[in-house]
Amino acid sequence: MLTDWINESNINIIEHADNWQSAVALAVQPLIDVGAVEARYLQAIYDMHREIGPYYVLGEGIAMPHARPEEGVIRTALSLVIVQNGVEFYSEDNDPVYIIFALAAIDSNSHIEMIASLSHLFCDDAVVQKLRGCQSKEDVLQAISQY
Repeated sequence: MLTDWINESNINIIEHADNWQSAVALAVQPLIDVGAVEARYLQAIYDMHREIGPYYVLGEGIAMPHARPEEGVIRTALSLVIVQNGVEFYSEDNDPVYIIFALAAIDSNSHIEMIASLSHLFCDDAVVQKLRGCQSKEDVLQAISQY
């Protein structure tokens, strides 16, 4: 379940982000804070974005920034940022982004259940809309509790 990974300590709800970099940094910071990734993990996401574009914008209004395990992942972890006014990631069909799940995966397999839960959530337009409107961490946890 996503609530095994997401809790009040790794949820942020903000009204505005200056740019995609600050939104990604806010999403990755809880992973750094708990020792799930090294600080260089954030730079790896920035570097890959510059190389190939916003590869982690998965659908309309949804992003899941991540980098390769060897880029500083210590253990599998997840965090969530909701940007109420949205932020441009320069993903032509999917901007603005409102929901940002930062993912750190130690290998190719250990996070499969987490990804499956996230994909079910992403396919549920009602829950995605509900997440966008969440005003509190408790609202977020309730919205994702079925996944």
